[in-house]
Amino acid sequence: MCGVNHNLFPRPGYLIDIRCESIAAKVLFTRMLNHHAVIGLTAEQVIALIDLNAQYQQELVALRTEFACVTEQLEHKRGRLDEEALASRKELLDRHVELFRAEEQAFFTYAARGHAQLTDEQIAAVDRLYHDEKDAALGELVDALNNAVGPAYQFTTAQP
Repeated sequence: MCGVNHNLFPRPGYLIDIRCESIAAKVLFTRMLNHHAVIGLTAEQVIALIDLNAQYQQELVALRTEFACVTEQLEHKRGRLDEEALASRKELLDRHVELFRAEEQAFFTYAARGHAQLTDEQIAAVDRLYHDEKDAALGELVDALNNAVGPAYQFTTAQP
């Protein structure tokens, strides 16, 4: 999925510090669109990817807006937090989970629709671009990562 969109930025503890947050990107297909000439996208493919991203954005904003509203309702603002208070939040917690899953599902659904617009060769080109960019970014951090305090790991680039 990283060819669809991946933030591609270093984060402390990236390999071991995994937060409980959605992997759904805020926008889709930026790598593909930024490298449209290298990938060989046609004008029709570019327009289709832009249109899919717009649809994804609309759905994502609606999901995140509802998620924020449910989150606000879940907050414990006063009084004792006990079993009764927890039980009263079950429906909201269930809705929170449903919205989180819906965001993840939207990401994969729209990513698949985008991939459907491309040929196998174009997807392979996107994969190569992603891994080249990722390896270059991590390459800039090799000394720092290898000197980090922690277990004696050695970082290397992936071999295809």
